[in-house]
Amino acid sequence: MENENPNILSLLPEDCTEKVLVFTSPVDVCRVSLVSKSLQSAADSDSVWEKFLPSEYQSIISGSVNPIPDFGSKKDLYVYLCHNPILIDEGRKSFSLEKRTGKKCYFLGAWDLHIEWADSPQYWEWTSLPDSRFSKVAQLQHVWWLEIRGTIIVGVLSPRTSYVAYLVYKLENEYGFHYRPSEVSVGVLGVELDKQFAFLEPEGRPQLDDDYEESVYTLPHDYGEEDLVEDQHLPEGASSLVQSNIRCPQLRDDGWFEVELGEFYTENEDDCIEMSLKEVKDSVSSKEGLIVEGIEIRPRMG
Repeated sequence: MENENPNILSLLPEDCTEKVLVFTSPVDVCRVSLVSKSLQSAADSDSVWEKFLPSEYQSIISGSVNPIPDFGSKKDLYVYLCHNPILIDEGRKSFSLEKRTGKKCYFLGAWDLHIEWADSPQYWEWTSLPDSRFSKVAQLQHVWWLEIRGTIIVGVLSPRTSYVAYLVYKLENEYGFHYRPSEVSVGVLGVELDKQFAFLEPEGRPQLDDDYEESVYTLPHDYGEEDLVEDQHLPEGASSLVQSNIRCPQLRDDGWFEVELGEFYTENEDDCIEMSLKEVKDSVSSKEGLIVEGIEIRPRMG
């Protein structure tokens, strides 16, 4: 629509304008609605906005844990689902729409993930936080073996779309996440995946004492050049690898951190996608203070 003159649409009957608009995007339709009152009527019509809602939207919202308000238009429902994720599957997941495209977004809560040792209170505690959309989050007490996995069927997502999975978390009185990257991966379950790396510790966080840092910079024997990822916490000259190989966390608007686990494309609706983060090679120091909200899956933008 960027290279078209929206005024041309005003020459068409309203029902013809609606049929044209369904082949555009929510952003384009909003722009058209500003041109004139006659185009606004077509741009706000239910026939247009229902095309931007998922075909199964009624069954999705009927499974919401909390009641969904009655809306006077499909556009109002669309806007609501963009800005108000709804809890589904007994509160284990949340569902929303990406506002620019209408693509489906899912957030797998910690209860919906496989977290190694999560059923052992001495290792993990299930607790409630007021700033989480879920009733429970997983708070790490201490472990040596950290492994978090989630799965989703491609068929529930928008077709022919590039998605990115993110671990959403906080760190509170953390320990053991300063120097060694975790392995992250995303791909079809059962298929061997390329190994990627990410640090959970945000840049600029306080470091441990010098003696500890000196000991951990003597890297373990099982960490070869192909495994190492250079980071700001490693001493100068510790590795010749490019720093961009590492994934670093970003602070979200909701106050949580997120770190990218990987990307996948929704081609075969029967595929089961597995998303994981693990750090199982460091047997010297325990890890503490990680709070897991879940794994968010949303379309790649840009």
